[in-house]
Order: sequence, then structure tokens, then C-alpha cells
Amino acid sequence: MNPVLKWMPLIIGATLVVSGCSRSGYYYDRNDEYINAEMVEPLTLPDSRNAAKYQNAMPVPDASSDFVAADGDFEAPRPRPLASSRDGETSFVESREAGQERWLVVNASPGGVWPLLQGFASAQGLQVESADVGRGRLETDQGTLSVRQGLRAGASEVRCEGSANEVQCLDALQRYLSANAGSQAGVSLAAQPLASDERVRLSNHDGEWQLDLALNLERAWSELRYQLENDFETERGTLIDQNRSAGQFVVEYASRDDDGGWFDWFGGDDAAKRYRLDVSAAAENTTQVRVSGENGGGVPSSEARELLDAVAATLR
Repeated sequence: MNPVLKWMPLIIGATLVVSGCSRSGYYYDRNDEYINAEMVEPLTLPDSRNAAKYQNAMPVPDASSDFVAADGDFEAPRPRPLASSRDGETSFVESREAGQERWLVVNASPGGVWPLLQGFASAQGLQVESADVGRGRLETDQGTLSVRQGLRAGASEVRCEGSANEVQCLDALQRYLSANAGSQAGVSLAAQPLASDERVRLSNHDGEWQLDLALNLERAWSELRYQLENDFETERGTLIDQNRSAGQFVVEYASRDDDGGWFDWFGGDDAAKRYRLDVSAAAENTTQVRVSGENGGGVPSSEARELLDAVAATLR
């Protein structure tokens, strides 16, 4: 067979496929498909069903605040930053300290950290007395290794507990985790539920925006200070001052609504303003962050929300 004729069917088929895909340059737009959708009563199953076998496929969580977006005045949350350090690279493991408490923050979910804790115990020759993956606790003859969901999504907090040599344990554990970053230790499916907690939440109560952190005051202050010092210094936000005894951070922030104007082309004045972040304890193991003016005065709700959203982006 002539080699040219042999390839002709393939060429013709490919031409038809390409021409069919690009016909008139039309693609189906689904943006308006659900504009006229209406609410209907949910499907009701008989009481005799096996409840363990049925659940909502896509459940909608209950709202935790009284926020209602005004028509045409809603903005989607900003994307999470790709990096969490000034040099553009995220450290796999970092140490933290608040008062007498010390722990490690690992840039991996609890399900990925649990096998590493088991590997560390084996490498150190520790005798494992019990392993409770549901609680993220590995009991050994030298103390307890624990992992829990970190404040940031996709991060974990690791501790050495009940050990007379806690500092040495954490140092050795940090070296081991750093050396095994990106290893093929696998992911524990049984430990994945540890990552289900939402620990940073932006909420609105009676018209006032606030940031709710599922941490006690000491730990929340430590994490906020670290993130504001390392991740918040961008072209928009800068940490200016901090007062631990008063529970206050002073930051300088340029609102997105204040830039992009015509006069920016001619070197107009800096639109950044100074704000105060007031950090206070709420319920047990809960801390709230609110925004006020540098001298304690009120600020517009839109500015408070945008600033808290920027702070939350460094924590998530």
C-alpha cells in the first residue's frame, strides 16, 4: 500500500475532530443555567431505613453568624497564598513557642504526619505501648508523641508530651521530619478525620466583623505574631507594632478599593492606613480578633472585613 494513502484516513479524521470542536467558536455557557431554579422540599426517606447507609451527598453546614450579603456586594474569599515565607519557600517543619508550651508546625496534614511519627519512634528505638490514631496519640516508653490539625489548612501540630526531655525530643523530631520531608511514608486514612476541624473563621455579629480562632489566647497570639511578621509583609500590609500586655497589634494596610485609580499613575500619596487588631480570649480555647482604628476608633465594616480576611489568609 502507498504510505501516503495509508495515513490519509487518520488525517481526515483528525481534521473532522478539530473542525467539529471549533465550529463557529461556540461553547456552551452554563453560567445562567440555574438563575430560575426554585427551592423544593427535600427528599424524605422512611424512618425504617438504615441510617448508617444514608446521608446527604453534599450537606450545607449551618451558618455560624448573621451575615447576609447585600445584592451585588459580595466578593469571593481571596485564594490562599502559594508560599508562607518571605523567601517564597515554605518550610516543612517549624518550631513554635508560647509561654511554657512548645510544639512543631508541620506543613502536611495529620494523615501524612502520623506515619512519620511512627517512623520516628522506630528510628529512635522507642517502645510503642499504645497507638490511638483517632486521637493522634502515640504512647511510648519515653513519653507521648501527638499530632493534631494545625491552625492552617493542610498543616499539623506535633508535640512531645510527658517526657522529661521535651526539648531534646522536639529537636530530634524536627530533624527527623525535616530529613524525611517528601518521603514515601504514605498517608494514614485512619488519621484523616483529625484534619476536619475548622480553626479559622471570619464571622459577622450584629454588623461587626471578627476573626474566630480555635486556640487559647497564648497560642493564638504566638501564631498571629509569627504570621504577621513573616507572611503579612506584602505590598498591602505591614506589621508596625505589637503590645502583648494589651493584646494589640498595629498594622498598616492598603485597601483594594483605594488603589488602581487614575492618580496612581502620577505617584499619588500612599493610601495605606493604620489599624489596630484587638486580640482577646472568648470561650475556652477560643480567641477573637477585632479591628479598630489606630487610636481605638471605629472603622467602616467593609474595611474591617477586608483586613480580617487578609489576616485570615495568612492563617489558613
